[in-house]
This record gives sequence, structure tokens and C-alpha cells, in this order.
Amino acid sequence: MSDNFTPLSRERLRIIRSLASRKIRRRKGLCLVEGQRAIEESAKSGYLEYLVAEDPTVLAGMEIVQAGAAAQIPVFSADSALFEDASDVVHHRNLLGVAKLPADPGISQLLKIDGPAVLLFLDGVQDPGNVGALIRTAWALGGMGILVGKGSADPFGPKAIRASAGGIFHLPVFKEIVREDLMLLAEAGFCVYLADARGRPFDEVTFNSRSILAVGNEGCGLSPWIGELGMPVSVPLRGEADSLNAVVAGSILLWAMLS
Repeated sequence: MSDNFTPLSRERLRIIRSLASRKIRRRKGLCLVEGQRAIEESAKSGYLEYLVAEDPTVLAGMEIVQAGAAAQIPVFSADSALFEDASDVVHHRNLLGVAKLPADPGISQLLKIDGPAVLLFLDGVQDPGNVGALIRTAWALGGMGILVGKGSADPFGPKAIRASAGGIFHLPVFKEIVREDLMLLAEAGFCVYLADARGRPFDEVTFNSRSILAVGNEGCGLSPWIGELGMPVSVPLRGEADSLNAVVAGSILLWAMLS
């Protein structure tokens, strides 16, 4: 555990409270990390700047402490009011992390990939919990990167980071992806597949090893323009349900593409 367990300064307190804003996160290059797993993954990836805890005992048993990774990570103390203000978690350990935002990679990085690669494209996925859960699946199954279209929730918002279980710090995230970007990737050999309940059942599809799975808005589905770029695929349903939610359908299709 770090020896630097000192009271949180007013300046850091102000910064933490301001990180609820997407605009401020981008300006400061920082994000708030909640949840033990997400905090540990941000530390493993080298992005964790410092921790804030109500009491140092909340760090007991955490993997980064046991591994000695926390030795160089400052730990500051704050009273419970901060955690109530800064967190939407009902039951938490009164522990927060502040991490650096990973540098924005350019789309040209993807154009240089020669071998197999599966990417996830979030097209207007508005619920940050859904964004994080899909990123977690992509990370867990071996996806190569996340493409975030306009209208999607910020993948570096607290809820999305928490839902990703820290996977957001392990995959490159390409923001504000538009039609022209997907066209460039298609020209570079990536096949685009569209998560669509009316699409072809995935068990009848031979997926290309260089693929992009597009998952659309929870209520409206995919943007009309993307239909011109790819093949609709679906999860075959055996019961009376007529559809699956975005996270479940997207996760099953990612498994099919990466297995």
C-alpha cells in the first residue's frame, strides 16, 4: 500500500466532481474509475493516477496491493460525502480511482492490420451500461478494438467503465466513427456484419476473419446508412421471444465471430 495516504486537496476534490462531465473528461484527459475490478485493470494498464479512499483498509485484499503495483500510486483520503456525490453506486467500498484517458488512436492504425481482427462498432448505443458490457465482452473474447459512432454513450463515463470491468483500458477505442471510416475499413478488407433480428442466423454464416460487428441503438436499431455496407446477422431464437437486447445479441454474435 502507498504511504502517501494524505487528505484530498480541494483542487483534486474539484477535479473529481467535474469528471461527471464528458466535456471536462476530454479537456482534463482524466476519467473516474469505480469498482475494484475496473480500478485494478486501470492500474495494470498503467493508466491509474491515484486512488481516493474513505479508509486505507478498503484496499486490503486488492490485487494491485498484493502485487505491489500500488506502491507508486498515491492514495488520498476523503470523507463519505465525496463518494455519495461522485458515485451513482448504491453500495460501494468508498473507493474511487482517477485514471488518464488513453490517447485517441487514429483510424490509420486499423488500416495497417494484416492478420485476423474483429472490431466492435457501437452505433448510437445510448446506455452507458450497455456500452461497457459490450466492451467487456469484446475484451474477454479477444476483440481487437472498439469503434464508437456518434450518438453512443461515452465509453469513458463512470458507468461504462464500471460495466466494462476495466476492459476499456485494454482495447484501443476509436471515437466519432462515421460512414467514411467504415468504408475505408471495408476497402481494407474488413467485412461488416450488422446485428439485426431480421438478419441471417449466425450459424448459417461463415464469418470473415477480418470483421466488424455493428450493434445499434437500443430502441431504433442501426443507422439506415450502415445497411449499405454489411450483412445483417441474427441470433436464432427457439422460444416465443421476438428479439434480444443489444448486449445479449451483440455478445452472442461476438462469440460466434471470435470462436
